[in-house]
Amino acid sequence: MSSAPSRITLEVVRSEPGRPTTFDVPVPGPASRVLDALLYVRENLDSSLGFRYSCRAGMCGSCAVVVNGKEALACQTAIGTLGTDRVRVAPLRALPVLRDVMCDMQPFFDSLKRADAALRPADPDRKTLRTMPPGDARRALIEGQNGCLTCGACYSACEWTATRPGYLGPAAMNRVLMLALDERDAVGRARLATVAQETGVLRCHGLGNCSAVCPVDIPLREGMQKLKGFLATEELP
Repeated sequence: MSSAPSRITLEVVRSEPGRPTTFDVPVPGPASRVLDALLYVRENLDSSLGFRYSCRAGMCGSCAVVVNGKEALACQTAIGTLGTDRVRVAPLRALPVLRDVMCDMQPFFDSLKRADAALRPADPDRKTLRTMPPGDARRALIEGQNGCLTCGACYSACEWTATRPGYLGPAAMNRVLMLALDERDAVGRARLATVAQETGVLRCHGLGNCSAVCPVDIPLREGMQKLKGFLATEELP
């Protein structure tokens, strides 16, 4: 980790005209996070500053914002890694802004609903836990794509979500991939039809912006390529 400046100029995109947008913020040490700077502003300089956070441990995804042009979790982005004494925080792209850098996440969650990205148990009356054994090829693929925080960073970074209405986005399609591979799901491969259209994976250009910003390093770009391969061959592993 690089050494952090002792103070930064924090620039925040504001939704209400007339509100201050730049703040002089102290940085106690290189491990100080962007969220710490936002909290300092709200507690000491401008109590009207709007942003969202919860766990402060990189688990809930609620503090996702755009930091110096790249999607990130504010609670996990150390100021010392940014290499600058000027930090710009903006709201996620492709989502309506509620206040300052706090967005309405409903369009993102709606994309999960449109993709039917929820497990439909093949055996809903089963009383014991059904598992996929270690070494199972499908389990390995699922585990490789698992761990989504539903933070919306990939949705924001995708080149299509802001410009193509109805586009599902990487998180929803990644979930479809995992469910299609999961033999415990009743819909199975039929769910692939939800992404085999212009609002789905066929539109993805594979630029990899989604993978580059995922805070838990899910290989989303590779997942989209796997989906395209399954659609082309009509075969799952």
